[in-house]
Amino acid sequence: MPIYREILYKKLSKIIVWKITEEEEELLSLLNEPAIAENSKKYKNLKRRKQYLSTQLVLKHFNLFDSLEKDANGKPHIRNSDQYISISHDTDYVSVIISDKVCGIDLQHISEKTLRIRHKFLSLDDSGAPENKYDIDYLSIVWGIKEAVYKINGEPMVYFKEHIRIYKLEDNYAEVYILHPDYKNKISLSIQKLDDIYLIYTT
Repeated sequence: MPIYREILYKKLSKIIVWKITEEEEELLSLLNEPAIAENSKKYKNLKRRKQYLSTQLVLKHFNLFDSLEKDANGKPHIRNSDQYISISHDTDYVSVIISDKVCGIDLQHISEKTLRIRHKFLSLDDSGAPENKYDIDYLSIVWGIKEAVYKINGEPMVYFKEHIRIYKLEDNYAEVYILHPDYKNKISLSIQKLDDIYLIYTT
């Protein structure tokens, strides 16, 4: 399996990032799971099907194939396990984190789209926001940070702009507060740039 990069963090978490280079037929052949092949057909977009199939292969690598279940909000959980999982995909990349503690991960492609939607996730109280509010890299990082933090609870009532506040953002590290009264927490995250995409995950 062509893993792009594998990261071990303090022996508590394991992360796989996979850059998808295979055609759909090769992914199906590697999986060799008729039920998954049939399920993939619900995705009309080829890129989305390849992301789905690649995610299944990563789960198979972790020996977690057919071990996931989702809660009412769509957040994945590992059945009959004390470990936690979070999954992300963007463009030609898939990432999965398995951890001994609650976790979140996001892949964020650097895109001008962040300029158009920054009003949905950027608070002027976020670290570095006033001077960087038109910087695409900064906005991509902020969006990725808030996606990763949101995935910790997966609660729809936790809003990016109102409840997830970036307190510190320096180099490859961020500290974030969740301000929602039911989910108050302080979270640390690591940030890495892979080609033209950011990998952001809780530490």
